Amino acid sequence: MVARRDMTSDEWKWLVRLCQHEADSVPKVIEERLIELGLSGPNGLSNEARDLVQRELLSERRNRLQGLH
Repeated sequence: MVARRDMTSDEWKWLVRLCQHEADSVPKVIEERLIELGLSGPNGLSNEARDLVQRELLSERRNRLQGLH
């Protein structure tokens, strides 16, 4: 299972943009890395990628609301 810490901040930002439909394409280097991690493939982003982003963003929101920045 891939975790956010397995990615660079740049890779993470692109993954979030893709999941939120804010980007149609990504730099080739990022695309290759997402494929290597198993988060992307010929049919687009995997369910694991979407679940990872959803889980991490929810965790960030909870931490902000609790004042844990």
